[in-house]
Amino acid sequence: MSEESQPITLEAFAEAIKELPLSAVYAKVSEIRNSLAHLRRSNSELRAFIDESCESESDKRELEGYIAENEGVITTMNERIGFLKTEIENRGESWIEEEVEADNKGDGDQASASLSSQPIVNGTVGDERPRAHQDATGRPEDTHTNEEEGVYL
Repeated sequence: MSEESQPITLEAFAEAIKELPLSAVYAKVSEIRNSLAHLRRSNSELRAFIDESCESESDKRELEGYIAENEGVITTMNERIGFLKTEIENRGESWIEEEVEADNKGDGDQASASLSSQPIVNGTVGDERPRAHQDATGRPEDTHTNEEEGVYL
């Protein structure tokens, strides 16, 4: 990472998320979980390359340095998720999330596990919105029979 561009501190992150709407806080959780999955996959691929193909000791050290840097970023991202959890709870919402052990440790590609472990608020996952009413066959009911067209919230 360049010396000119540094990520915001954890303290500044905690302050910044206080200003976000709840939906943006949940979106940030999903964004970070996605980044974590990519970093873990990258580290796994780097380790495999080191073990199977890397011949030069200097190349191995360089690649191991990249892995260590990624591990540091993973730690920071997990701390940010902790701040997001605290923010959600401070707003009076429940943080009901499956704890995916691989989110805190592990090296494999956890994209599917990360996506399935979204926060649940008021019985819905993340920012999920209510679905249309369905009839007995599972098809959406026609609830707009004598109503004007438009967007209804």
